[in-house]
Amino acid sequence: MERFAKLFESHGRQILVKKGENSDGDNALCISTMFDGAEMSFNLGFGDNEEAMDHALESFTQEQADVFGKKFEGQTSAFEAFLALTNTNEDDE
Repeated sequence: MERFAKLFESHGRQILVKKGENSDGDNALCISTMFDGAEMSFNLGFGDNEEAMDHALESFTQEQADVFGKKFEGQTSAFEAFLALTNTNEDDE
């Protein structure tokens, strides 16, 4: 079966990973979740390399979704989640 998306549940939220395109029209893997009705998503671009995008989707695991889900614990808005994702605090390791 050809997959275009995977849906994970982690730390009380759903994380959707799907194949698509970024704003430049390049192949991209989109990772999305919702915060109080607001969608937060970001794209990992692969240029014109569709094979690499396919491999990235197939390789994306529950463990990776759990990394995102853990970062979102306690966050109540997409902006708070963005700050949690971009936090460079070394204490998270």
